[in-house]
Amino acid sequence: MWWWTGIRPQAYIKALADKYDTAWGAHSFTTSTGQAITVSGGNYGWEIDESSELDQLIPLIQAGTSTTREPAYVQTAKTRTGTNGDIGNTYVEVSISGQYMWFYKNGALVVGTPVVTGDATLGRGTPAGVYSLYGKQRNATLVGENYRTPVSYWMPFNGGVGIHDSWWRAGSEYGGSTYLGNGSHGCVNTPTDAVATIYNGIEVGDPIVVY
Repeated sequence: MWWWTGIRPQAYIKALADKYDTAWGAHSFTTSTGQAITVSGGNYGWEIDESSELDQLIPLIQAGTSTTREPAYVQTAKTRTGTNGDIGNTYVEVSISGQYMWFYKNGALVVGTPVVTGDATLGRGTPAGVYSLYGKQRNATLVGENYRTPVSYWMPFNGGVGIHDSWWRAGSEYGGSTYLGNGSHGCVNTPTDAVATIYNGIEVGDPIVVY
């Protein structure tokens, strides 16, 4: 119908994407401490494949077909609506200022632990945003410009940035201001017991919220 009212298919699809896409945008989020915040950036969320959707809609329009359908997507999130919008109720939450991480599964708190994030004094701060966990690996070796470090649990969510155990840190080193001067290269250093529990409960595609 919108074809005959003067709205071009490309413009219609673009309007849908502008309204419903959430990837790379801002997400409203309520933290574990009860603060309502906006987390900007990160690849997590819905993204309509505008080109593919156009290719699928044109034949339907030309045939005069009336139908209800889901758009084609570049990527999808876990849900449309939930405790925190499309973030849902299974996610990892990382507070950089608090140096603390939580893991919720189906709305229940599974892990709460102090962590060490990227060293902000050296320009290696952990990037804020809402990301999609894109992998899980046991017994990985992390390689950088000046290091080669084996870890038991590796969960990347933003390029070479991820969550992993850090056997070289004593328990007293987690949390507080350790990350200022003795932080990571950007990853979330986590006590082994805590990271093992997260690893066993999280799924690829689950959101990682960093603020």
